[in-house]
Amino acid sequence: MLDRLIVAAALCRRLVAGLGKGMGYAAGWGFILCAAFITFDVLARRFLGFSSQATTELTGYALAFGISWALAHTLTTRAHVRIDVLINYLPPRVRHPMHLLSLAALAVFIGFVAKGALDLVDESLLFNATDISVLRTPLWIPQGLWTFGIVVFLVLTLIMLAQGALLVIAGRGAEAEALLHARTYDEEAAEALEAVGTSDPEDNAATSGKETSR
Repeated sequence: MLDRLIVAAALCRRLVAGLGKGMGYAAGWGFILCAAFITFDVLARRFLGFSSQATTELTGYALAFGISWALAHTLTTRAHVRIDVLINYLPPRVRHPMHLLSLAALAVFIGFVAKGALDLVDESLLFNATDISVLRTPLWIPQGLWTFGIVVFLVLTLIMLAQGALLVIAGRGAEAEALLHARTYDEEAAEALEAVGTSDPEDNAATSGKETSR
């Protein structure tokens, strides 16, 4: 039964993580579009004598929803910032529950943020609130996009917490730690080398040693 729950939690995590990955890419392209829009607006004012008069509004909305939409993918790839001072020196029996505790604290915090975001959207819908700019954008639209990113992040956090807890209960704490711990310097270095198309330095050293011996 426990193994089935672990498999189900892992499947749910992959599904939500896939959604988060797509949202992360959308957020990245949104930032690129913001840069293009700002560039166009600056050039238009300088050489064509007109302005969209909506640069600040639209780029502000894109920045807000882009940040929230990238949260889930950041958690999945363990790219978030976490300061681990003592946990790496603790024995596994203590270290594994500490990873769960840190994720639980994050879930509680994001839960409050999500509640506040949902209340904000509900209030904007109730009063039919709009932006004071020339576009008069209904505020529930950008607020809803921002809230959606936070809710997806919360759901992913809870699923990962459940999966990690089940793994620890099942005596598979090493798997839970691999899922939850922050990335090490070695992992970050390997990712950077892979991004630039360079193999691992140890592999290069080994290859060079073989060539020298020949």
